[in-house]
Amino acid sequence: MKNIALFLTALLLFASCGSAETKTASDNQGQKQGGFSITLEKVDGGTFSFEEIRGKKHLVAAFWATWCEPCKQELKKLAEMYGDFSDSVEFVGISTDTEEMIDKVNEFAAEAALPFPILVDPSGNTVSSMIPGGDSVPYMMVVDKNGMVVSRHSGYTPGDEEALKRELESLVSR
Repeated sequence: MKNIALFLTALLLFASCGSAETKTASDNQGQKQGGFSITLEKVDGGTFSFEEIRGKKHLVAAFWATWCEPCKQELKKLAEMYGDFSDSVEFVGISTDTEEMIDKVNEFAAEAALPFPILVDPSGNTVSSMIPGGDSVPYMMVVDKNGMVVSRHSGYTPGDEEALKRELESLVSR
C-alpha cells in the first residue's frame, strides 16, 4: 500500500513538472471584455502601460525569473519572433524576481539582447494577482488589442513557440 501511494505521488509530481498548458479565452472565467490592464516599471527606466497600446497592438506578456532556465529559453525564442510581429504585437517580459535581483534581471536582458521591454514589479502585487499560484513561471498571456485575454500558457517546452507563432498569425489576421 505504501509503495502504491509513493508511486501515485511520484506520478503526480512528474505530470505537473514542466508541463505546458494552454487555456483559451473560454477558460477565462470572470475576464470581462477589454478588462486587461497592466502598468509596470521597465527595468531600464520609465513605465509600460497596456493603455498606451490599447486599440493599436496585441500583447504577449511572458512572466519569468532569473533562476528559471525554461523562462530564459522562452524569452530568447520570443526575441527571435519579435521582428515578425512587432508591427502588430507588443512583447513584454515581466520578471517575478525580487527587488534585490533587479541587477540580474537587467544583466540577462542585456546579455540576451532582448528587443522588447522587460518589466519589473518590485512589490510583487501585480504579478501575484495575474499568475495562478502567484509566481509559477514560465507563464504567458496573450491579450488582444482590446484588452481581452485570448490565451494563457503555463510552462515552456522547446517548440512551444511554433504554436504561439500560429496563434499570433491568426490573431493578427482578424
